[in-house]
Amino acid sequence: MKGKEAGSISLKEKLAFGSGAFGKDIVYIFISMYIMYFYTDVLKIPAATAGTILLVVRLIDAGFDLPFGFLVDKTKSKWGKMRPYLLFGAVPYGIATALLFYAPNFTETGKVFYAFTLYLLISILYSIVSIPHAALNTVMTDNVQERTHLTKYLVLFSGLSAAIAGTIAVPIVGLFPSPKTGYFFMGAFIGVLSIILILLCFKGTAEKVIENEKREQIPFKLAIKTVGTNIPFLILAASFLLAQLSLGIRGASGIYYFIYNVGNPNLFSVVSGLGGIIGLVLTLVLPAIAIRIGIRNFYILIGALSVIDFLLIYFTPVNMAPMVLVLNIFAGALTGLVMFAAWGALPDAISYSVRQNGLHIEGVYYSLYNFIQKLGSSLSGGLAGFVLAAYGYQAGSAPTAQSLEGILVTSALIPAVCALLFSVLMLFYKTKPSKSQTIESGVING
Repeated sequence: MKGKEAGSISLKEKLAFGSGAFGKDIVYIFISMYIMYFYTDVLKIPAATAGTILLVVRLIDAGFDLPFGFLVDKTKSKWGKMRPYLLFGAVPYGIATALLFYAPNFTETGKVFYAFTLYLLISILYSIVSIPHAALNTVMTDNVQERTHLTKYLVLFSGLSAAIAGTIAVPIVGLFPSPKTGYFFMGAFIGVLSIILILLCFKGTAEKVIENEKREQIPFKLAIKTVGTNIPFLILAASFLLAQLSLGIRGASGIYYFIYNVGNPNLFSVVSGLGGIIGLVLTLVLPAIAIRIGIRNFYILIGALSVIDFLLIYFTPVNMAPMVLVLNIFAGALTGLVMFAAWGALPDAISYSVRQNGLHIEGVYYSLYNFIQKLGSSLSGGLAGFVLAAYGYQAGSAPTAQSLEGILVTSALIPAVCALLFSVLMLFYKTKPSKSQTIESGVING
C-alpha cells in the first residue's frame, strides 16, 4: 500500500468516479424503462415473445457474471485490476446501446433474432463495466471516510442518471417523425454519452490500494462454497431479487400505464423526473436514519411504504389526476431508497463471511449481486410481457378494459406483492453489528 497516498482522494477523482456511475447506469436505466415497450410497440414483437427474450438471455448470461467477478479479483495490469475493463469495455458498451434500439426491417423471425442477440450482448457488456466500477472504490482508497465520500458521489450521479433517463426520453422521441427513428437516436445519444463518461472515469481515477502479493490465491470452488454457506447473504440475495422484480416490473410497465390508462405519455417523464430527484435528495439525507435504526430495519420500512403506495395506485381511479401523480412520484422516490437499502445491507453480509472464514472474495459477492440485479430486471420484463399478453394486450390495437386491467396489475399489484415478500424476507436477515460507515460505503447501483 502506498502510505498516505492510498487514503487521499481529490475532488477530480471523486467526480471521475461519479461520471462512471452515470455512464453505466443511464444505459441500464434507459433499457429497464423502455426496452419492453420498444420491443412490443416499435419493433412489433409480440409481448410474450419479448418477455421470453428477456428471460432466455438471463439464463445464458447466468454463467458469465460469477466467473467474471472471480477474474476481476485476479486481474493484474499496468492500469490496475478494475480500470482496464472500463477502458476496453466503454466503446463496445456504447455501440451496443445504440444498436439495441435500432429497429431493422426484418421478418418477425429476423427481428426476434436481432433483439435476442443485441440484448445478450448488452447484458454481457454491462457486467464488464459495472462489476469493476462497483468495486473500484475499494482500490481507490483504504480510508473509510473517503470511501463513504465516493459512495455519495456514486449515489448522486446514479440518481441523476435515473432522473434524466426517465425525463428526456419520451419528449425527445416525440420530436422525430416516427418512434423508430426517435428511439434509435436516443439509444445512440445515450451510448455516446456513456462512452465519454466511462472513459473519463478511467482517466480520472487511480488504483492506489496495492494488495499483498503474497496473499493466498482462493480456488474458485472454495469461493462458491463460501458464498453458499453465507446464510445472511443468501437471504439478502433472495430479498434483493424480489426487490428488483418489484421495481423492474413497475419500471417496464410504467410507460404503458401512462400511455393507455392515464392517457398522457408526457406525464411519465414528469413522474420519472420528479420521483428521481426527490429520491436522490432523500437518499443523501436519510443515511443518518438508516444508521440509527439499522439498515435492515430501514430496508423493511421502505418495503412497507412501497406496498402501501403500490396498493393505493392500484385502487385510485386514473381520473383523479392529482392523486395519481402524487402516488406515482412517491413510488419513483421509493425506488432510490429501496436500492440504497439493498446495496447498503451487502457489506454486513460480506463482513459476516470474512469473520466466519477469513476469505476476501468481495469481487465474487459483487458480481453475484450484479447478476441478481440483471436477473431481476429481465425476469420482471419477461413477467410484464407474459401478464400483458395474458390480458390480451396487442400493440397498435385500441386498449380494452381487460388489457387496461392487465397494465394496472403489472404496474401496481404485482410490484406490491413482491415488495411485501422482500420485506418479510428481511425479517430473517441477521448479522453481527458492523461499523456504521459500511452502510454508505456499500451503496452501489450496480
